[in-house]
Amino acid sequence: MHASSEAIHLGLIFSFKHSRLLLLAGALLALSACDQLGLGDSASEEEALAETVNPVRQALANSGSVVDAERAIENRDYERAYNILRQYLIANPDDEAAKLMLARTYLGRGEGRNAQTVLDTMSEEAQEAPRAHMVRGLALLLIGSRNEATEQLETALAEDPSLWQAANGLGLVHDIEARWSEAEASYKKALEIKSDSATVHNNLGYSYLLQGRIDEATEAFTASLSYNPDLAITRSNLRLALAAKGRYAAAIAGAEREDLPRVLNNIGYVAMLLGDFDSADTFFNRAIDESPVYYDAAVQNLERLQTLVDKPADERPVSRAIGRSIGN
Repeated sequence: MHASSEAIHLGLIFSFKHSRLLLLAGALLALSACDQLGLGDSASEEEALAETVNPVRQALANSGSVVDAERAIENRDYERAYNILRQYLIANPDDEAAKLMLARTYLGRGEGRNAQTVLDTMSEEAQEAPRAHMVRGLALLLIGSRNEATEQLETALAEDPSLWQAANGLGLVHDIEARWSEAEASYKKALEIKSDSATVHNNLGYSYLLQGRIDEATEAFTASLSYNPDLAITRSNLRLALAAKGRYAAAIAGAEREDLPRVLNNIGYVAMLLGDFDSADTFFNRAIDESPVYYDAAVQNLERLQTLVDKPADERPVSRAIGRSIGN
């Protein structure tokens, strides 16, 4: 998640079970790579697979192994996809489509360098395919090589304008660099291609949240959940947006018992950024009380809150931080 210079200076701790793939000062947090890169709801590989059929591969396909791998990727079951593809590629080491699927699987596991290694084993012709450029671009984004990622993603999109994941990836790059108008344009381009992508709606919403465009962020998160009500990262982000509007009760509503400490801590963090110190104190203390284990993040936030309370009002940077400083 992003953090502003003010938040970094304060050392504020903002804990998330899921985190958006955004980069600040060269640090990429990849806790939920598949959600943010859009790997779990990509287009079918059936056309690519059909180009590389051989008798052994056909036998395996008929047994459902390759199809199962693709389905596992779509369902974000990357461990199953990995096991299927590794076994399949032993018998079919030259199957470029299967290699590309394996690279996507590594991306879903947050292993950008391994994804690149697989791509490097493909033929030069296969590496120049638009989808291969896209996967390499996402892998480079995952490891923090933004310039190279941008080049690969732009090439992929120019060669195949239907690759919405490439447009989504470019949006992430632009967000990292605080190029807000370009980020918005990239996400909207992705939505022109795939209007029902919960991932892209979430990423657009988070981009708005970083800019302090809270109402638009709320709308985008709501749209995301309309397409995938179970997307946990969007639920977390919507809670942030509601808290940023001062709607604390709505932000907490519906939180599962095991998630409640994290939710309370995060809402407390937003309240602190808003300068609502009394509410922040309440939420941090509730987070500590509700946690079954020692909650270091909430304790540290509570300590930082006290340093802010003790400062004269004109020395408090917090009220300026909301919008571009949600988390770290």
